[in-house]
Amino acid sequence: MQDWKQISEAITGASVINVFTHIHSDGDCVGSAFALAYFLSNFGKKINIICEEKPPENLAHIYEAELPENINFYVYDENNAADTEIPCGDAAIAVDVSDSKRLGARQELFFKAPVTVRIDHHISNDTFANVTVCNSQWAATAEGIWEYVKNYENWEKIPYITEIAKSVYTGILTDTGSFAYSNVTPDTHSIAAETIRVAGSMAWIYSAIYENQTKEEIALKAMAYGKVEYFEEGKIAYLQITREEMEKTGADDDALSGLAPFLRSIKGVSVGILVKPGKLSGQWRLSLRSDEHCDVNAVANAFGGGGHIRASGLTYLPESGMPFDEFKEKLIGEVKNGWCD
Repeated sequence: MQDWKQISEAITGASVINVFTHIHSDGDCVGSAFALAYFLSNFGKKINIICEEKPPENLAHIYEAELPENINFYVYDENNAADTEIPCGDAAIAVDVSDSKRLGARQELFFKAPVTVRIDHHISNDTFANVTVCNSQWAATAEGIWEYVKNYENWEKIPYITEIAKSVYTGILTDTGSFAYSNVTPDTHSIAAETIRVAGSMAWIYSAIYENQTKEEIALKAMAYGKVEYFEEGKIAYLQITREEMEKTGADDDALSGLAPFLRSIKGVSVGILVKPGKLSGQWRLSLRSDEHCDVNAVANAFGGGGHIRASGLTYLPESGMPFDEFKEKLIGEVKNGWCD
């Protein structure tokens, strides 16, 4: 059990709390952020949830829900930051954020708060917050949020407990590959069972996340399946998708979400590398997935990225001066060097 008292004490005097997700928000950080916001809103505080960009459409059941009056959801635009009028806040809480760089353009806003907090489950040496509660044994940060909620007396009767349960379940479902990954523990299943007891069947959440593929997404996948490259006798699967290919199929960024897990599902593949276009010309975002044979968090860290042992990400920037072909070769070499037989 974590020392949640230190967080409660740190934010006691805060009337406005900003909750930050990491860049390229996924189900765990969005679910954790909203669950935490619902919980803290019960104590008369104003909560602002701030994402770097709009989360994937398959998480709309969380961020498009009708929110209490004292909770606001913002998509930050660094080009028009002044227009968003997001208050600095008396406290800032980063959820599922392993490194301050993963706050992206919102770093300045985060550090303006007099009190900073980090709640996470990633292994990290970056102690960027005043207060950190981190447990690498949680399969998802959402497990930690549920633990925090349960520290409250009569927690089952607090307002918005149903919304909290749905958000926590979403975080756990997505960060465990629907309970299939090696990070799943008995506690993971116990927490999921508790959220179902509180909020009822969650089958609809699985359907909302995984069973709403568009025709454009199917067209992109059909094209992508023929482009997969293999290295190290088929142990590494590599797939690069260009912006032109996405435009040709009519697919948006959300359509890329299922490709990284797909690469790892190929028979004989231990590490899947998905390369997708970034926001700027020449920029590439990479998603790495692995089995027990490779720590892709260590691989990503070598290139300034990070994440989980089995799922991590990094970004290639053209201003690094290294041609992408050379970067690709070094990346694959780092995967080979990090092999754990």
